[in-house]
Amino acid sequence: MDTFVFLLGWTGLILGSILVFALIYDRFFQRKNLVIANFPLVGRFRYLFHELRPLFRQYFGDDDSWVPRIIIDWILSVSEGKTGYFSFDKFDTTEHLHDGHHQMVHSPSPLNEDETKPLYPTIGPKRKHPLQFQTFFYRSAMSLGSIGFEATTAMSAACVEAGAAFNTGEGSLSIHHLPRVKFSKKHKWMKFHQVSSFWKVFYRMTPGKRMETYVVDFFAWMVIPKERVQGKKHSMRDLYLFDEEAFVFYTIDWSAPLEVFPKPEDLSDEYGRIIFQVGSGMYGLRKKKADGAFEFDFDRFQRVASFCRAIEIKLAQGAKQTGGILKASKNTPVISEIRGVHPNIDLVSPNRFPFLEKGKESEFFDFLEKLSDLAGGKPVGMKIVVSDEKNIEGFAKALKAHPKKGPDFITLDGGDGGSATAPIALGILFGRPIYEALVIANKVLNEYGVRDRVKVFASSKLYAPHMSARAMALGADAIGNARSIMIAGGCIRAGLCSGEKAACPVGMATLNKSKTRSYAQTIEKKISQISNYITAHNKGLIQVAAICGLESPHLLSEEHLMDPLDSMIQIGH
Repeated sequence: MDTFVFLLGWTGLILGSILVFALIYDRFFQRKNLVIANFPLVGRFRYLFHELRPLFRQYFGDDDSWVPRIIIDWILSVSEGKTGYFSFDKFDTTEHLHDGHHQMVHSPSPLNEDETKPLYPTIGPKRKHPLQFQTFFYRSAMSLGSIGFEATTAMSAACVEAGAAFNTGEGSLSIHHLPRVKFSKKHKWMKFHQVSSFWKVFYRMTPGKRMETYVVDFFAWMVIPKERVQGKKHSMRDLYLFDEEAFVFYTIDWSAPLEVFPKPEDLSDEYGRIIFQVGSGMYGLRKKKADGAFEFDFDRFQRVASFCRAIEIKLAQGAKQTGGILKASKNTPVISEIRGVHPNIDLVSPNRFPFLEKGKESEFFDFLEKLSDLAGGKPVGMKIVVSDEKNIEGFAKALKAHPKKGPDFITLDGGDGGSATAPIALGILFGRPIYEALVIANKVLNEYGVRDRVKVFASSKLYAPHMSARAMALGADAIGNARSIMIAGGCIRAGLCSGEKAACPVGMATLNKSKTRSYAQTIEKKISQISNYITAHNKGLIQVAAICGLESPHLLSEEHLMDPLDSMIQIGH
């Protein structure tokens, strides 16, 4: 007892001394903060709570300006394999869902689920190797680098399991986009480093998944050669996946001859339905030059495109009109190796795509055709933002003038699109909300008689089927989403995924190893959650169509939308 009192006393004395020292320092010595100067010690709690706010916002004082909590609850419920049903009380307290803007006209003779016949879009039906969708919902662009290695691996695997397409984002392609392609020495495009079978017993005896990740890192330290970057040696462990059966680390060998890379007919389901995005920075596709300039590397493109089912050119993004931005903290030596750039610097993509000049859409179409040919006859498309008709009119004119060339699909990014770094003014001021953009784009394409030539994808914050169904009724052929897939995969909406902090607490949108390894600890669960969510979202779209009396969501049109103004007119107001 005396010892306990003694220790307690000394602990109190030490803590008290620290607090007194902090108080004196705050009042008399520090020169940076007025609040702390006026309220020494106590003022520090203001900044403590400020730092904790993002982590607790979704628990204390919901922020419905992002998305209503009811939608978050639905995503979390279905990702766990549950029905996603909710109580009437919970629904009725949500003021801005049941307001007419998302209402649809039901059929007096709705269909049952077994009477539906979903007709999924075929992208580039006239191409040699068209892309056949298996869902109406797919993962829209999120770049490797903005999203960590483990999270990218999980999302890729989940899309394979759900049969959904997967857009790489502009950060190029790596082995993390191909996690379901099993390691095999027959794949001559793979390079690998073998771990001695001596260590297998040690690995099998490792307790817990988290410890396994540390053990695997130890194996990598032993067998994967370090590379010198900017005068220092760096581990390239994150460039590889680990196959625990073959006991090897493997990755893509981009120096392998082109003939050993997959042919279009080799792309079985395990490769997934990858849409490779080419941004204005041309990451992963640059010819390295001593003067720092870059040009498109068509040989490298053929190797990258061999793994993909379609190619998308990113001309604009809703929240990033200056081009994509990746802060230096995320541009690690491994990311720079994948992207073909210098590490540890901010990457700001040009705000114009190099192969598109205003008024020269026809020449841009020639570039698209060249990419399709080099890819073996795969579909090509483009991603744009719509503020008015002028943003798409030039492309529509060119499509009409050139019946045999042009994009096979157009991705419309809503004005609120983009989950990575963006200047706040540009993210707020430019680009129409996705529903308005769809109306404008379809109107222009129909006026020029070319709407049947292209598929239109809606890429925006369409978290749930009721939101996506409206987009399809307004002319979308498929729905792309990133944010909701992040939520299904563990995102807690802390808002720390970009900028200088980039300190995602769940290890998803960060490259901090201690955090990303924690994501690896639960990766199989996350794969299941994301796959469940994609399946539920797609099923919800089919269910909406059935209640409208339609066999497939692709038959939804504006006549199935209930406009609040029209409703008032009909009842005589």
